[in-house]
Amino acid sequence: MVLQGIRTILMWLFVTVILLLIVLLPRGNPQVDPAMSRVDQVKQYEESITTFSWKDYGDNISSIVTYAWENKSLGTTKYTHSVEYEVWRYVKKSLWLIIPSFIISAVVGLLKGVYDFNVKTRRYDPLGKPTTVFFLSVPDFFLLLFIQVAIITLSSYGLPHISLYGSEQASNKIVSIIFLSIYPTFYIARLTFASLEQQASQDYIRTAMSKGTGKRKIVWRHMLSNCWLSIISHLNTIMLYILSNLFVVELITSYRGAAYSFYKALSVRSTFAIGADQSIQTALVIEFIVVFTTIVMLTQIVSKIATGIMLQRGGMDEA
Repeated sequence: MVLQGIRTILMWLFVTVILLLIVLLPRGNPQVDPAMSRVDQVKQYEESITTFSWKDYGDNISSIVTYAWENKSLGTTKYTHSVEYEVWRYVKKSLWLIIPSFIISAVVGLLKGVYDFNVKTRRYDPLGKPTTVFFLSVPDFFLLLFIQVAIITLSSYGLPHISLYGSEQASNKIVSIIFLSIYPTFYIARLTFASLEQQASQDYIRTAMSKGTGKRKIVWRHMLSNCWLSIISHLNTIMLYILSNLFVVELITSYRGAAYSFYKALSVRSTFAIGADQSIQTALVIEFIVVFTTIVMLTQIVSKIATGIMLQRGGMDEA
């Protein structure tokens, strides 16, 4: 278990370093001579961003490392706040979405998987497996837009107004949590259903049924106890889905969280404009990358620890 934890940390370190090296690639000098004409400024800017220099690359890396080491910080933002303060301020807002979505996905997904398994013999049940397949098949982006349009349309017919955009009201968080939980929930439902299907063919299930044990007791006490390992091992996948959807959800709902701020810090104007910021906010991008990859790493470590504990208990039970 310790060895697996070390491997996870090393993998996190490798991936994080690679991403940071990509961010620190030189993009030329976005500063131009303001005394020149607009045409000459555009020409100077375009020439500067199309050149690559290994010396500039090395300077970018050494300068950011040296500054961080000497100041124990990556600097300040244009709002005179420290980069660390700014990043943590947005990360806290996103954690109000990430943590509830993670819990809801795991719990509701498990219940939905059990429900799909219990009603699989029915001739037709629209709330069963067809619903799970549907929500896993529809792209998240279109599904979120459809729900938004439906809520706005229904509000014009008397449905109480629900604030869909922003991050200050409770409804903003609730709607974003629901959006984030949709795909991971049905992913866990499909995983739970597949695990129960696999367990259903085992000899101990047939033995329990022949003794007259109720189906509900068999599912919840016996079958699920042997499915936990498969479900827990996918906790990292759930978090990856949530983080990847976080960018879409925060952009669509204008939720000012970490993903939204990361996107804004990373975005670069496609055309030159006098006086406008033409480069990415490198310090903010670096800190956001470290935060997101750390969340994934911690989830993976927890998943591996829980998996190891369950395997040890299983071994002791068999002994």
